[in-house]
Amino acid sequence: IMSDVSRGTKAFSQRSQSGYPGSFPVGFLKWVQDRWWGDRRLYLCAGGVIDEAADKVDIQTEISDEVLARRGHNATTKRSRTHKTTANIIADARDTGLPDNSYDWVMIDPPYSKSLAHDLYGTEEVFSDLNKFVDEGARLCKPGGYVCVLAYDIPKKPQGFEIAAVWGIYQIPAVRYMTAFFVFKKWGEREAQGLQRFGV
Repeated sequence: IMSDVSRGTKAFSQRSQSGYPGSFPVGFLKWVQDRWWGDRRLYLCAGGVIDEAADKVDIQTEISDEVLARRGHNATTKRSRTHKTTANIIADARDTGLPDNSYDWVMIDPPYSKSLAHDLYGTEEVFSDLNKFVDEGARLCKPGGYVCVLAYDIPKKPQGFEIAAVWGIYQIPAVRYMTAFFVFKKWGEREAQGLQRFGV
């Protein structure tokens, strides 16, 4: 029921939480934590997320200045640097191999386009549809838990979930287009059992 869905627009600073390319703006995770959170958390496409108590999945351990130079960063630095992810699980976030129903909160923040995958991370070869990440997040989410999605695209609602929130996220001064932030809540076991009785 849409009247129960948290919705609106929210603006954050253009400053990055961690300094890793494409990371959450300062204050974003605190805002999420105050509304939709879980004790056992997982980030898919983690990059430089700062959340010591969570598991973080990324497809690579680091990106180099050579990749960032594609986006116009200064490529003439005297020493080559790398930006390490904070991931503790190196895997494809579309198929992590982690057990079903392992987390009560999953955040999905993949590259928002093939060109951004190329410019920011050098991962354009594995860029794919947002819903492949959502399917994996839904599989990993425990009953009663949340799957959160931040992207340009509108994700499909996973089967067995309800929409808990839909927000437009801005950064000021603007550093990118408005992103869509969706929060899906997985049905609890009682809800799922009741609907299965009716063949849903």
